[in-house]
Amino acid sequence: MNSFLLIDKPAGISSFDVIRRLRRILGIKKIGHAGTLDPFATGLLICATGQYTRLLKYAEAQSKTYQASLVLGKKSSTGDPEGEIIATSETTYSPEDFAALDQKILALDSLRVPQHSAVKINGKRAYKLAREGESPEMPIRPVKIYDFSISKTDDPTVLDYRVRVSKGTYIRALSEYIAETLGCVGMTSALRREAIGDIDVLGAAVWEDLESSWRDGIYPAREILRLESLQLSAEQVSLILHGRELPVGEDVSDIVELAIYDEQDRLIGIGCVEDGSLRPRQVFDPEKSL
Repeated sequence: MNSFLLIDKPAGISSFDVIRRLRRILGIKKIGHAGTLDPFATGLLICATGQYTRLLKYAEAQSKTYQASLVLGKKSSTGDPEGEIIATSETTYSPEDFAALDQKILALDSLRVPQHSAVKINGKRAYKLAREGESPEMPIRPVKIYDFSISKTDDPTVLDYRVRVSKGTYIRALSEYIAETLGCVGMTSALRREAIGDIDVLGAAVWEDLESSWRDGIYPAREILRLESLQLSAEQVSLILHGRELPVGEDVSDIVELAIYDEQDRLIGIGCVEDGSLRPRQVFDPEKSL
């Protein structure tokens, strides 16, 4: 079974808990997901089954949109509600601080990776080192903030914001940077992933009724991949599935990577066009696709 599934993950479970439940419901083992959500976070999780697990990198590469709540004046060991409070501070920011905040966030080009993350330091997960009491120097990674907007609440110590960011951006680190910019410490208290690229959580299967509603989350491969594409006849598909090159004409420009579909718009493979020939790199059994 090859498919992409959109799941609306609730708070209180890990991303891998979603995989475990899907394995039980679908009766298959080969299931993966793109973009881990921490247990306290909710929202869109793109899962893939069967051969499509090899294609999750295309979802992971897309931008992510989040709605976050930032508590000012408190810093936790993990940057979220799951850790212990390790520092406090006054929250005496001014209107001028807010006026300049949007521009500062949109100009960000790097953030330090949180200690409680899955990044490997000398071959060991950073969060495991943190649990053992170690504090390794965490790497600084490039980020891109595409959109950022703030909505203040009635509580002066809570700041809600919506942000669209590049792959690999840790919202916990962003919240701490925002608090630092306002002259205090802070932590992410709530987080919801609303979208991955143009894929909205509104199209995801509801967790509470997953046994009966998982099919509601099936999503077209074409919308996940967002690659240039070719649609082939049944005869051409047969050649591609056997790993054969397919002449497409010298007038067709070289394409580094494209998706190949059959007449029913089922994904057949990933390939390239070079010197007038379509060359498959990966092929998928269309009879197993949902």
